[in-house]
Amino acid sequence: MFVNYLRGAGAVVGMALASALALGCGQPARLKMTDGSDWRAYAQNREGDAPGGELDEIRFKDGLCEGEPMKPERGHLSEAALIRFLKAQQLDVRLERARADLVFAVVTGAGTSSPIRLRVAILDDADQAGRELHEALLEHGEGSWGIHRSNLAVLGPVAAHTDSMVFAAKTKLACWGVFTVAGQDDTFVVPGGYLEI
Repeated sequence: MFVNYLRGAGAVVGMALASALALGCGQPARLKMTDGSDWRAYAQNREGDAPGGELDEIRFKDGLCEGEPMKPERGHLSEAALIRFLKAQQLDVRLERARADLVFAVVTGAGTSSPIRLRVAILDDADQAGRELHEALLEHGEGSWGIHRSNLAVLGPVAAHTDSMVFAAKTKLACWGVFTVAGQDDTFVVPGGYLEI
C-alpha cells in the first residue's frame, strides 16, 4: 500500500512517528512559504473571480501552465522525470533513495522557510498512483497535498492549502502532475493545471 511507501524507510519508523504525533510529542515537517507570495496571485474561483478559500471552489488561474507540456503522460516514469522537471524550474534538488521504489526529493530555492522534502513513490501504473495518493492524503489528513503523474505519486509536507498552492504554482508542479489537496474528510483535485483523463 502506498501509505507504507510514503512513511519513509519502513513501516516501523512510520508507525513510531504517527504514534509520537498522536501523543503530541512532535511536529510533522510543514511547508511554509516565506517569500511574501500571495496565493490569490495564482488562484481564482471556478467562475474566474477572486477566490474565497473553499477547496471545492478553487482553481489555478488561467495561463499558469502556458508553455508547459500538458499532454497526459502514458509511459512508465522514474523519479528522474520529476527531478529533471524541478531542475528545469531553476530549483536545487537533492535526491535521497530510501528503497528502489521510494525516493525523497529535497527541494530548495522555492521561497520556503526550509527545504521541502517530497516523498516520491514509483508505482506500477497511473491508476495505482492516483489511488494510493488519494488514500495517503486521507490518512495524513487536512493540509496534506500531493501530485501524481503517470505511475509516480508525490506527497508533500502538510501545509495550509494556500501555501501548498503557491508552492505548486511557483515550482510549476501543478503543471507537471495532478495537484490534489486533502480537506477535512475528502480530497480535491484543483483544476487549472495538468490532468490525466
